[in-house]
Amino acid sequence: MPLKIGILGKPNSGKSTLFSALTGTAVAIGNYPFTTTSTEVGVAYITGKCPHVEINVPCNPNYGRCINGIREIPIEIADVPGLVQGASQGKGMGNQFLDSVSDLNAIVNLINPMGEDGQPLTPEGIEESALETENEIFTWFASRISRDWQRFAKKEDASDSPLDEKLITKMSFFGINREQIRIVISRESFPHALSAWSDEDFMGFSRSVFTHIKPVIRVVNKGDLIHDAKTMERLLEMGYSVISADYELSIWKALNHGLIDSPESIKPKENATAAQKNALVQISSLFSSGKILRISSMFSRIIYDYLQYIVVYPVYDESKWSDKTGKVLPDAFLMKHSSTAEDLAYMIHTDIGNGFIRAVDGRTRMVLGRSYELKDRDVIRIVSKTK
Repeated sequence: MPLKIGILGKPNSGKSTLFSALTGTAVAIGNYPFTTTSTEVGVAYITGKCPHVEINVPCNPNYGRCINGIREIPIEIADVPGLVQGASQGKGMGNQFLDSVSDLNAIVNLINPMGEDGQPLTPEGIEESALETENEIFTWFASRISRDWQRFAKKEDASDSPLDEKLITKMSFFGINREQIRIVISRESFPHALSAWSDEDFMGFSRSVFTHIKPVIRVVNKGDLIHDAKTMERLLEMGYSVISADYELSIWKALNHGLIDSPESIKPKENATAAQKNALVQISSLFSSGKILRISSMFSRIIYDYLQYIVVYPVYDESKWSDKTGKVLPDAFLMKHSSTAEDLAYMIHTDIGNGFIRAVDGRTRMVLGRSYELKDRDVIRIVSKTK
């Protein structure tokens, strides 16, 4: 299952523009290892240094591209239906929200830095807007897990089972597994007797889920409209990522019209008009400032820094770093930090995992056991009874 990030935003946050930009990215790059059959699902690409530069042999990615030693790795992006105020009382699209978040790894809270009157919000106003959305999520989720709680609690409290075992029946409905429950209850204190849970416990559990399991990450869109330097500096100090979906979409339109050769350099070609050249220079200057992130950089930050994932390159031939057909480093797998060689084997295929014999480090040729903890950019061969 690919990594999947949800995008949640109030009206006028620019979510539709962001998805249009993502669609342009997917069309331009083309191949990804999963099927997106819904208009509410898109594709984004995160980047990382490719190991092929160490052996001076070009890689042959099955998915995404590799440009100047920078590998592109696809992830899924989902449009999350908004929760209107009062969703916890049954208003709005609560059921659709539940369906959307059950298989997400994280949620981007996309924030409009402009007020309803069209005037820029202060950093405090942006923070307030973010909190409104997040509090509705927390309250809604708390209301859902507390439904029929006493009947559920009476049944589970009849046993002497650990708390995580008691909760699994209820939480699996929300796409939360036992390992994730253990993370939540290790970060917060909850009564072992479910019948003793209060509204504060439900809210605390909800907040913890959307902090540690499916973290809600604040991203300010429309960075091109933030002209006040102090506001920008304050947002960065507060830990916000700032993007411009409108400028990203303009880049892909320019590429499609042959005005630039690459979405990375944003250098206008001679066939661009003076106005188009000026616009592209302005866009390039904005992203070069280092304050506004490209979409790929924003998602890379989420995957690597927030979710703590690493990239691992499985190969068939550890000396050539290739698959059976000779393609060099064809696959790049995103895996949770602390994943093992055995986890990689199962990610390749269940039969490969079941038949695991050993792993081999592509750099050192050292034999590795099933419990070897993978490192970022590892090149690994899995030897299995199953071919």
